[in-house]
Amino acid sequence: MPRSVTQALSVLTAALMVAALSACSTGGDSAQPADADGTLHVARSESFDGWDPDKAAAYSSYQTLQGVLEPLLRFSPDGTAVEAGLAKSWSYDPAALTWTFVLQDDTQFSDGTPLTSADVAFSAGVWADGSNYGSLYANITGVSTPDDRTAVFALATPDTTLPVLMTWSSSAIFPTDFGGKTRDEYFAKPVAAGAFVIADWSPGGQITLEKNEHYYQPGRPYLEKVVIDVLPDATERGAQFQAGQIDISEYVGASDAKQYGDSLVALPAGQVEHLSFNTTRAPLDDPQLRKAIAYAIDYDAITDGAFRGYGSAPRGIIPPNLANWAPPSEAPFALDLDRSKELLDKSESADVDALEVVYDAGNSTDHLVAQVIKANLAEIGIDVTLTALETGAFLSRAYGLDADMVLWSYGAVSPDVIDPLGWIQGTSWLFTGFETDTIQQQFFAYTATESPEEKQQIVTAVQDEALENAQAISLSEFQVLHAVSPRISGFAAAPWGMYYWDTIKVGE
Repeated sequence: MPRSVTQALSVLTAALMVAALSACSTGGDSAQPADADGTLHVARSESFDGWDPDKAAAYSSYQTLQGVLEPLLRFSPDGTAVEAGLAKSWSYDPAALTWTFVLQDDTQFSDGTPLTSADVAFSAGVWADGSNYGSLYANITGVSTPDDRTAVFALATPDTTLPVLMTWSSSAIFPTDFGGKTRDEYFAKPVAAGAFVIADWSPGGQITLEKNEHYYQPGRPYLEKVVIDVLPDATERGAQFQAGQIDISEYVGASDAKQYGDSLVALPAGQVEHLSFNTTRAPLDDPQLRKAIAYAIDYDAITDGAFRGYGSAPRGIIPPNLANWAPPSEAPFALDLDRSKELLDKSESADVDALEVVYDAGNSTDHLVAQVIKANLAEIGIDVTLTALETGAFLSRAYGLDADMVLWSYGAVSPDVIDPLGWIQGTSWLFTGFETDTIQQQFFAYTATESPEEKQQIVTAVQDEALENAQAISLSEFQVLHAVSPRISGFAAAPWGMYYWDTIKVGE
């Protein structure tokens, strides 16, 4: 679903965003020194979407949600497998079309209320009602509860991937009837089953989380508190990290990487930088124009320049390093100005002279990529207006299809390629407004088969269709970068960048 991870799926993916948190106050106030009292100080550039997981789109939001809103299962630290979470076991009955999840013993919400299978059944209804990610749960026809520890998910069609979906924040477990609150009241400050509880928060400012004394994992979390600050200025984040005021600087931009030295953690390539075209209106409803733009872009300049050695040539629109990933049948777009001008001459929009691209102002790499795009399109006579927006405003325009072009990156939040397939579906084909009936059919065809070969064929078909229609184009694949203080132990991030706070310890 988690850069940026949206909203209709995820799942889904995230989407990628650069975020910044710190042990200090927000804005330009000075930070206090990091301490060893069990408080983790995190810095990010990206603001938080809020506690309703159906509205989450940025990695900063997925990362924050997973600390408070626990789903049934978790992803492994290396991002290759699904592991036990609130559910200690899960099993598939293909004949009966059911998945059965058995809860851990004595699971509780953070207020001490028992968490039972009835809460799972209630939560499944909440997931399905989601305006963004609800379609991901359309194959679940009901949840029965033979006892307090067992939840049986009935399916309309075969589904081999439901456990992957159960690791997403959109699959969080809520108390039945939201604990007696309205939906809005609950999501203002939810009581859930994650490792931490909300002490205080604001959408664009500081978030303070405290240890959940009722957490189901024995002895965890090790931390007493997590303090998260949004610091849009990359230089400030770096300076505070070097001063020991920040323990983890999340989603570091490639252009800012050097200031972190040996503290930088570069993960396997797991993100795709993409440029998405608004296909719902002129002039970009014309596929010839979209392809003309695709052939005008200098992909090497983006990979080598903007990503500074942490990027590689794009191999398709689907993020790599996920189970069952497969490339397109043909090579992706490459710089070819003659081809670009030929397509532009044939286009019904040959006289287009100006377009707008929007991107997240907190992402320094996106700013560099946007500059390359502006220069490239000037070569074919198109003037590009660059609009950098605060995360929330950016997502509002992206989801609202209120821009000619959207520049963003996305990856996964779980180990299987079904994740980005869901994200594509849930974001109107990466904020393009392109038809999603086909990708929805491919999504469910993927879930239905147990054959890796058939899954990869479906992924190749999605990749091929993206090249054929050019609704969204991949600009680069790149590595997520985090800066982690040597004071920290137990940090383990998946290729897409997310990690669990409950495994971390802090000390001198």
